[in-house]
Amino acid sequence: MKNIEFKQSLGHLFHIINLNMRKKLEKDLKDFGFSSSHQFAVLLLLSKQSLSQKEISDVTLADEPSTTRMLDRMIKKEIIGKKRSTEDKRKQVVYITDKGLNLLKNIMPIVEQNNKNVETLIDEEELEQLFTILNKINNRMQNKS
Repeated sequence: MKNIEFKQSLGHLFHIINLNMRKKLEKDLKDFGFSSSHQFAVLLLLSKQSLSQKEISDVTLADEPSTTRMLDRMIKKEIIGKKRSTEDKRKQVVYITDKGLNLLKNIMPIVEQNNKNVETLIDEEELEQLFTILNKINNRMQNKS
């Protein structure tokens, strides 16, 4: 069996970079009542459109029970809500509230600064190449599933 060097493992590097970025972001978002960066992602998603719980799970790649628990916590904080779909009365959709929109408006500068801090670690050309390569990998992996 071939020895795998963690420094040469894409999966491991992606995982470590993701963990480091999430750790920093979650530390900064804690003052706003977020227990995870996943909550921020959901709030950002819902600022664009209302979605069902399943759609939120699918887009965020989270399992449905975890998503349900997280959404329940966010509903208690009154930053999101649920209502019947206008297209399909059997379906409920999750939406962002005015309180959620205000919260999102206040935390976006922090999120943007966190991203800029990481982006400054490499030059502009490298950043452009990185996005090109990562998008290529992501698109090809999605097409294979």
